[in-house]
Amino acid sequence: MFIPLVDILRCVNAHPETWLVASIERHEERDILEGTLGCPTCLAEYPIRDGIVYFDEDPALTAPHSARPAAEAPPSDDDAMRVAAALDLTDPRMTAVLHGRWGEHAVLIRGIAPAQLLLLNPTVPVTSGDGVSIIVSKTAPLAAASIDATAFDAAASAETVSSLVRAVKHGGRVVGPASAIVPPDLSELVRDDEIWVARNDTIPASAPVLPTRRPSQH
Repeated sequence: MFIPLVDILRCVNAHPETWLVASIERHEERDILEGTLGCPTCLAEYPIRDGIVYFDEDPALTAPHSARPAAEAPPSDDDAMRVAAALDLTDPRMTAVLHGRWGEHAVLIRGIAPAQLLLLNPTVPVTSGDGVSIIVSKTAPLAAASIDATAFDAAASAETVSSLVRAVKHGGRVVGPASAIVPPDLSELVRDDEIWVARNDTIPASAPVLPTRRPSQH
């Protein structure tokens, strides 16, 4: 988990949003490999193992990281280029969330786009680090309007889609499967037989500025 991305993560329990505090046991440069994220409000703790943050330990979500399932087709440079272009990943300051099978393209996308990538429940094992961070959670545990773009696959639940769209900044891109309905507050830009690309036109309500919390290191 890339340390600066900890600032946009939020507790999944029902209470007002607050920062999570990182306790780091092992790290490499700016990536946390082992540690814990703690919620100062409800005292929930979320483990970080091998660079992956576990907000949920459901075997249905965690299994893909221990056994690679058969993929429909291996990732390709063309697919990675297509996703990077659809999400408009042109700035190293950008953060994009790739849900489910889109995570398969993460390494190739990082080879052509400078943005930080945050994978939500990737369907195949992916190594955390070098611009790729991974979280396991039933919904996206992210602050509102905290990411620049996202792509979700056909297996995403309504709750997952809603949490991802909520996390996208005004004007940010969202990619979804052609079979999915474009969520409210998104303006469809283009589509083909496989995907649609939309822009988030929601203007978020102003929120109080939270104090900066530095990760603790032991």
